Amino acid sequence: MSLTDQNKTNKGFFSSLGEHQGTDDFLRGLWRDNPVFVQVLGMCPSLAVSNSAKNALAMGLATTFVLTMSNVLISLLRNFIPKEVRIASYILIIATFVSMVDYTIQAVSVDLHKSLGAFIALIVVNCIILSRAEAFASKNTVGRSLMDGLGMGLGFMFALFCIGSIAGNYWFRDFLRTTGNAGCI
Repeated sequence: MSLTDQNKTNKGFFSSLGEHQGTDDFLRGLWRDNPVFVQVLGMCPSLAVSNSAKNALAMGLATTFVLTMSNVLISLLRNFIPKEVRIASYILIIATFVSMVDYTIQAVSVDLHKSLGAFIALIVVNCIILSRAEAFASKNTVGRSLMDGLGMGLGFMFALFCIGSIAGNYWFRDFLRTTGNAGCI
């Protein structure tokens, strides 16, 4: 076997990632189908808690955890949940993970819990999570659902962080005030 043939058969790690559906599912959530920037979903928490990069990262991590874990569990149970009660079942699963996140944030940092306030509980009805449960996790394998949840969650966190980084800068707020475009700040 020649060296050229060996190079064709022995692809590197990163080049082989593109051949897996799970990788495509992950990358789609990060950039191509970013929940905030492309699909324009989840705008309420995006605008409400992204007043600082710290709050944005915390909400992004919480949402990523809930999205990933609910995707995995819904995918595992997709053949056992009756079609008539699937949405109610999804909300119950999502609410369980949101409660876990809520108690964890409260135990770790009371100040962070106060600054995020009711938006933690509103993760339950975040359209990104429910839409991924219905459109993806209920129809795909656990591995693909895991990668989809991670990708969409990290894409959401990236968007929140971008918005929070800009909104957290007082110079940007002052700039908008001086130009007369500070209606939402």
